[in-house]
Amino acid sequence: MGQKQVMVFPFTVPIDGGGEMRDAAQGVYARSLARTLAERLSVSPAVAATAATLTADGLKGADRPQEQGWVVASQPWTLEEACAIGLPEGTEYLLHGAAELTDRVRLRLILVDHARHRTALDHVVLRPRSELFGALEEAAVTVAQALGLDLPATQWPTQDVEAYLAYLRGRDLSAAHEVGVRVADPAKSFDPYLEAARRDPAFADAQDRLLSLALDFALGGAGPVEAARAGCEKLLQLDPGAVKAHAALAEMDLSAGRVGAAVERLQQVLVIRPDWWPAYERLGTALVRLGRHQDAIPWFEKALAERPEDADALTGLGVALAEAGRLEEAVHAWAGALKSGDGGAHLHQNLARALRKLGRNAEARRHQAIARRLLGRSGFFGYLQGAWERLTGAAGE
Repeated sequence: MGQKQVMVFPFTVPIDGGGEMRDAAQGVYARSLARTLAERLSVSPAVAATAATLTADGLKGADRPQEQGWVVASQPWTLEEACAIGLPEGTEYLLHGAAELTDRVRLRLILVDHARHRTALDHVVLRPRSELFGALEEAAVTVAQALGLDLPATQWPTQDVEAYLAYLRGRDLSAAHEVGVRVADPAKSFDPYLEAARRDPAFADAQDRLLSLALDFALGGAGPVEAARAGCEKLLQLDPGAVKAHAALAEMDLSAGRVGAAVERLQQVLVIRPDWWPAYERLGTALVRLGRHQDAIPWFEKALAERPEDADALTGLGVALAEAGRLEEAVHAWAGALKSGDGGAHLHQNLARALRKLGRNAEARRHQAIARRLLGRSGFFGYLQGAWERLTGAAGE
């Protein structure tokens, strides 16, 4: 098949006469199951599916501005009304329906083909709660078949239904933080992920989502730093060997200027997992921050032995070498960082200073000019994104 089939999922939940959801938990499950179904269908290279965002913040009224996201109420639609809905450009299908999750899972799937102005599918999936994964598979395969597609097989990240449902509740809170929707108690945002990790200690994605949210709180200002640290500490109580949780806490320590604590935390990581290479560069960086440049060099070199084009390790190695008086080697490391895609102003400034000391003034002026131009364009450095990429950089960790 050529062009991707694009669809959007506004799942609905029951509302009362005042326009409020009868059961807030059902709202959580409606949007969570819609998001999951969108991701499952998008495993196919021929489908790009996006879940419309539902919120529990209320409906748009005459006396209040539009809330974040979309609120979709349970009301009967005609085909004309469904085809008249404004959708993102390029969207070919609207998958509308209802999701209910109590002691059973019920999914109503109504696939509207906008181009042909017709209903391509009207199907109900009804199974016991314990068969959630089977229900989602049935829903995804049914929609794929209506599109004329074969859906590739996939592996669910856990086989524990209750662990997965806790994980979905956590993802709902993460999504709320991402779009700025008000959360009653931000500190409790980590509880669903912790429940998922407790129910299934091998549920790696639940741990990763918790740590991503923690870094978003601590480094991105999405929530209280104390809650982020507490979430990581609680995860370590469940799994003392969770090296990524130690590394996340080390990242928070580095950000807060507690560099010695970060060094101790990263050394603890390497006691648990001596081969966990993402910690090598961070330990080198922490040691540089402490002024221990000679001690830092071997850690950067170990990082580069694993990933020769790691721009962070090349940049850090250059700093350590320069501070140790090995300017030619520092220039070589920084040039490697530039080739690896790190073109930040700080890197050009470092190169300009080192080249000037080496008497290579023409090259120094060129890098200084680039640094000035970059600083004029943007002084922002994506620390949060880099922190998470460092934690998750090892494939299959």
